[in-house]
Amino acid sequence: MGYSNKYQWILVPENLPTVIRNCPKCNEKMHFINSEKFRVNANKNNLDIWLIFQCEKCKSTWNMTIYDRINSFYIKKEEYEKFLANDRNLVKQYAFNLSLYTKIKAEVTLNNINYKLISEKLDAIYINEDELVIEMNCKYPMELRIDKLLCDKLLLSRSKIKSLHKSGLIFINDNKNCLTTKVKDGLELHVLKVTENGKLLKAII
Repeated sequence: MGYSNKYQWILVPENLPTVIRNCPKCNEKMHFINSEKFRVNANKNNLDIWLIFQCEKCKSTWNMTIYDRINSFYIKKEEYEKFLANDRNLVKQYAFNLSLYTKIKAEVTLNNINYKLISEKLDAIYINEDELVIEMNCKYPMELRIDKLLCDKLLLSRSKIKSLHKSGLIFINDNKNCLTTKVKDGLELHVLKVTENGKLLKAII
């Protein structure tokens, strides 16, 4: 049975993660802001590539290692040129690569990430026509909970969202069905198409 009451919420980060580390000049832990610039150093056939961060207070720089003494053979020419050009999408790709921070034991925070939400209508086939389904499209890691997202998008209080969830009018299609679940790619949120959800449905659409 086909129906088109499925929407995709695309979450696009508007800023990049920061790193918390000791600043030698400030002599305390500070947030280091992503400069959105790479530094590339060539030594014969070997390359060192870093992503540059700056202390938010004194502007001291810290270079986060992307590649260390890697043979240029292993980096595609297209990507190498993007490093040299400080390509915005490549910066974002590495800035949200949490394994890089783990590898060098850097303290990264995602709590300050702002996002833009884009809603798109999709066509889908579902058995239950009484539900409106929202599929999350979130390609980058974010510390954003479902209840906070719903509050932001629907302009409702957290207690109201909690009440709708408790009454079964909103639920998450997983084994936990918990509003404190963090937004992740592919997660589906279901909203029952009932009179009590009239304003809610209009806000989603």
